[in-house]
Amino acid sequence: MRDIYAVGDDRVLLLTTDRISAFDVVMAETIPMKGAVLTQNQRWWFSKLEGVVPHHMISADADTIIEQVPDLKHHRGDIVGRAMLCRRTKPCFRSNA
Repeated sequence: MRDIYAVGDDRVLLLTTDRISAFDVVMAETIPMKGAVLTQNQRWWFSKLEGVVPHHMISADADTIIEQVPDLKHHRGDIVGRAMLCRRTKPCFRSNA
């Protein structure tokens, strides 16, 4: 699951947790390090697709995120490897029809 935090009018912080959900129910069980694995997977793909497809990620590096959002400096331990600073976007749906 991802927690979404507004960090200004044009940016959000996506924090990937170890919680799991199914059918809109958040379960009590967690999968250790799931959030970090998912975030790093996304980070890798966004870096590979840079210049090919536009995306919303600004940074997944904790130090860069804190540099851009100084209020998060006391939360560094919570965001290392699990957070992405992203542009606010509107979903764009494309149809091949």
